[in-house]
Amino acid sequence: MSTATEGSGEAGEEAPPLPSTTLGRFVAAVTAVVGTSMFGWQNVLVDADATRARAECLSGLPPPIDMRAGTVDEEAVAAMQRCLGTLDADLLRQMLVGLAVLAAVAAVVYLAAPWCECRLRGLRRLDRTPGTETLRSDLAGLVREAGLRRPPTFVVSRSARISGNTFGAGPVRYVRLDLGLVHAHRTAPHLFRAVVLHELAHVRNADVHLTRLTIAQAWAFPLAVLVPVAVRYVGSVPARDLLNHAWRLAAFALIVQVSAWSVLRAREFAADARLTGDDIGAVRALLATDRRRAGRWARLGAVFRFHPLARARADALDHPGRRYAARPVEALGAGLAAGIAAPPLVDLMSNLPHTLLGPEPSGSAFAAGVLLGAPLALVTTGALWRSAWWARRTGAPAASGGLFGAALACGLLVGRRLAWSAAYTSDRRAWWVEAILGLLWIAGGALLGRWVADGARAHLRRIAPSDASRTRLAWAGAALATTAVSAGYVAALLVLDAWSTDGEFSMWRRVAAHEGHPDTFTPLVLLDLLGFFFRIVAAQAPYLLALPLAAALFPVLATRHATRRAVRLGLVGGTVGALVLPLVPLGAGVAARDPGLVTATAAVLVDSHTQLPVTFVELTVAVTAVATRRLALPHALLAALTAGLLMVPAILAAGTVLSCVAGTTERCVFAVDGVDAVRALTHALVVAPVAAVLAAALGAAVAAGLTAAGRHRRWVVTVVAVLLASAGTVAVARGRPAPAVPAARDPCLVGVWRLAAGRYHFTVEADSPLGTLAGLTGDAGIDLASGPDTGFATAYRADGGATDLYDLFVAEGTLNGHAVRSVHRGVVTYRWAAEAGRYTQRDSVDTGDVVLRVDDRAVNVTPTAEDTNGSYRCAGDQLVIRQDNDDGSWGEETFVRSRA
Repeated sequence: MSTATEGSGEAGEEAPPLPSTTLGRFVAAVTAVVGTSMFGWQNVLVDADATRARAECLSGLPPPIDMRAGTVDEEAVAAMQRCLGTLDADLLRQMLVGLAVLAAVAAVVYLAAPWCECRLRGLRRLDRTPGTETLRSDLAGLVREAGLRRPPTFVVSRSARISGNTFGAGPVRYVRLDLGLVHAHRTAPHLFRAVVLHELAHVRNADVHLTRLTIAQAWAFPLAVLVPVAVRYVGSVPARDLLNHAWRLAAFALIVQVSAWSVLRAREFAADARLTGDDIGAVRALLATDRRRAGRWARLGAVFRFHPLARARADALDHPGRRYAARPVEALGAGLAAGIAAPPLVDLMSNLPHTLLGPEPSGSAFAAGVLLGAPLALVTTGALWRSAWWARRTGAPAASGGLFGAALACGLLVGRRLAWSAAYTSDRRAWWVEAILGLLWIAGGALLGRWVADGARAHLRRIAPSDASRTRLAWAGAALATTAVSAGYVAALLVLDAWSTDGEFSMWRRVAAHEGHPDTFTPLVLLDLLGFFFRIVAAQAPYLLALPLAAALFPVLATRHATRRAVRLGLVGGTVGALVLPLVPLGAGVAARDPGLVTATAAVLVDSHTQLPVTFVELTVAVTAVATRRLALPHALLAALTAGLLMVPAILAAGTVLSCVAGTTERCVFAVDGVDAVRALTHALVVAPVAAVLAAALGAAVAAGLTAAGRHRRWVVTVVAVLLASAGTVAVARGRPAPAVPAARDPCLVGVWRLAAGRYHFTVEADSPLGTLAGLTGDAGIDLASGPDTGFATAYRADGGATDLYDLFVAEGTLNGHAVRSVHRGVVTYRWAAEAGRYTQRDSVDTGDVVLRVDDRAVNVTPTAEDTNGSYRCAGDQLVIRQDNDDGSWGEETFVRSRA
């Protein structure tokens, strides 16, 4: 690890044992080169004939997925896979070949550069030049003064400049001394000493490798990417599309070169920081002889220079604190490189033979997030920890991190739009969706930067400035934690970015269909999409959320007093929530004068996928921590997790009691079902903490806004009133029924009904989970029956909406000699129409779960949402509904009207 030793001032000044700016910029440059290169060979090696054949094969296939109904056409999926053939393997091969070619060209340039430098400049080794004994003796003294264990090889050029350079490859290090510098050894020894020490500082800082690798990458990009792509496009791409490709290629080349030049400039400031005493004055005098202009345009042109302007170097020597400032432009560059690299990395991860971190699409997105989170973490923690170290040492104000993180997020957003995949997509989202997502990501980046900066200040306050080993250890822990948090942040950005595009198979259409308007994208759909993403990840791979949450607690380790306050707050909140849990359903039943509603309400609270008590308690505790106790977000998360752990036993105990009250005597024992325990722990430690942290972040923003408002409280009240009115308008508009074809609704059905009896028939395939558990050798039919003791209530509303509440609903039957029990828990919402004995049910949304039990074995089944038709009979207090499906399955349910 290259460490920053960028002190300035008197000899022996302490330097931060942290990664240098040069290393951070080098990592960002590598990310930029790799990200902008992966598209190249994917286009160069593409097989035009195979691509044309695949497109013709896919053109006649029906859609494999109905996003509105949430159904999958298995035959269409199989046909699509046959048409695609070896597409995944071809894409993987193309990208890997491109990366291999890029690495090979960069290696050749890196290894050949020293030989070319010596031959083209006619360099001669100083130790083989007669009459240089005194010069070599003075250089040996400077090598010892610079702290080098092994002296580099000094070579002499014929240039008359008073300058030098360092270069090399592998273990060989060269320091070039221009002839003018050698002459200054006799005429201006102070200048000679300062320039040589500056060049030796490059060796001492271990940035020779970084410099030469950066230059090799800068040459490898045009040679291994731009040239092959240009040759491929000329003659094969229509003229109307060349401009779109040309400007993107030019932008990528510019980003690569600017990233490389920033590394070379950073190393110069780091080398100047090694100078002390009179050497600083000598360098200032030498820089003062630079007559180049230093105006606005010169500063802008410095972005495209290998070396910084003389004025900038002199300012850094006069104000050493500027070297430790966390510059947003550095974060912007790193985010830009990561944003460009993200889409091709996701493609690479999704085309691997086996998923790395979990099921698609979250698995490939999180794998790409880990690969990009590491360089982002190195840049972010390096800059903000250096700023905090300097503030700790000198008392100067440290960077808050918010602006740095916001710049990082802006770079990610811009890079995502510059990525090559954006040139071919036709799925564009609405401007307001783009704006809302952008604001969300920028706010998330600001929170990330603030979290890193707060953690740096907290840990460095507990560590003595002279304790280098503990400082390095604390930074390493912060870098690992930031990598995990950044991986989750980038993965969420990538998945939600793909889900919110306006395409035929976009996930937002699926969520909007659940709300009754499949072709309308509203702000509530966007909010539901965010919650849907977290629920899917929590169900499929909860560790992908648990790891960033655990990493977010890293600053808590440095603040014992605040940690104890957070734990106490969590203990109080969790205890109160566990004690109040039985009172909520009891109060609902008393208010409705329906004793049966007590069990139903308790089932909703305990068995639904939201587990409202846990979510509400953790959210309340987290908001209280940041709004009233003035705790940071990591402590709010700790308080929420503590409260959630206390709520889990109460939820499990309530579930066991409900099973006894509902009459399912099989579970009426003092034992915890494994499925219930996993669901409760996952919700308490993963899902609810995410909601709690988001709410706490909003609460912290509101509290900070009210505090900063000061005397302008009237304006604050006005803004709050406008926001509340806007939210109420959105809620009212959302509550109105969506325009639809007029449907007849028999008023007899309107009301609340409870199941009296139910009969169900469906076919079980031999290779299905239920058929496997029952040991079927062929497809067989099964009949299930349920009675009034299995809680099931449905409520029909006059506006055409309906809600089914499954309170541990159980249907029993026999299959192949085995006892079968279908246990359904949760809530189902849908639209209904009924007239003249015909019944229709559509746009179903099932948020519960189904467990099929065969004897003592069980399997979880994902509920399917399909439109159904049937018949009904309604007379007074009795309702009979029969639904017949195309596959031969049917169900007949008899309901009785519930007492008001």
